[in-house]
Amino acid sequence: MALNALLLLLPAASSHVARAAQATQTQSGYVPETWVAQLTERARRGALDAEQFANAVAIGHALVADRRFKEATELFDALVRMRPLDRAALYGAALATFNAGRASDAAPLAQRAVEAALAEGRVKGRESEAADALVLLAVVLAVKGDDAGALKAAGRAAELAPSSFDAQLTHGRALYGAGDDAGAARAFRSAVALRPGDPRPLFFLASTLERAGDDAGALAAYRELAAAQPRASEGHLGLGALLVKHGGAEAEEGIKALVRAVEIDPDLYEARVTLGRALVARGRAAEAVEHLQRAAALAPGNPEPHYQLSLAYRRLGRKEEAAAESAVVKRIHESRRTGAAPAPERQP
Repeated sequence: MALNALLLLLPAASSHVARAAQATQTQSGYVPETWVAQLTERARRGALDAEQFANAVAIGHALVADRRFKEATELFDALVRMRPLDRAALYGAALATFNAGRASDAAPLAQRAVEAALAEGRVKGRESEAADALVLLAVVLAVKGDDAGALKAAGRAAELAPSSFDAQLTHGRALYGAGDDAGAARAFRSAVALRPGDPRPLFFLASTLERAGDDAGALAAYRELAAAQPRASEGHLGLGALLVKHGGAEAEEGIKALVRAVEIDPDLYEARVTLGRALVARGRAAEAVEHLQRAAALAPGNPEPHYQLSLAYRRLGRKEEAAAESAVVKRIHESRRTGAAPAPERQP
């Protein structure tokens, strides 16, 4: 899949929408269910004037932000029925429907939102405003498995609005999924420049450069990510794994970075298994056991932590435990060949 599903894709609300939302919410910022239901019913009857319609759109976006997707979907559905060509209502309907887990239903709504935004933009000379709808369409299509369509929509968004962070980030992810590392790196660099403090483009840039074989560039991006987000595990994990892969003097720095990643997220499998493997390779089997045991518990069907545990136990002179781990590795490989689940370990 070219783009990972976004659990919550928030709209880039304009100042007008933000003001309208504030005007229609209570002091606590919560819109009561009864109020939403009454507003939805009025929209179904077409009993909203222009200002009330705009406020209703703003309330719909506030519901999406609060993860009240069912209410938002019902409200936007009524608004779209009232004004089938309204760009904002179509966008909101696609957004709410997608976040409600109905990507197939969201796709035609997103396409209609794009068409409405482009038509309105041509009239007003502001076609770049269609970029948000194109980004949403790209994400929806990617979740549906239409990578080619997602790439086309994301590329159009970046073309119309090159200064849009969301457009550049989405285009980069689509290009990465299509195997265009050079193009993806350019898009991610643009996104980094547009929003220097955001960790996402840095992570994707580092991953892209690493896959492309530009380890120096990847290390620089991982270091920047770890410095920008010291309490997030991703930068430390990427930095540590790459340094350990290099070996030599850099491996020690890599181990420290992996230790930091595990401190931040104790259940991060890749950090645990990579750290354990690195410690075993550097003659620190006793330190490795804890991490490899945790990795095996996190991914019991993966033979790698069990294999590394067998090496660690053997180097520690714990022959019976080493043999037991080797037997687990054998069972997992046999189960993969036969398609059956691996048999559970026998308890003494």
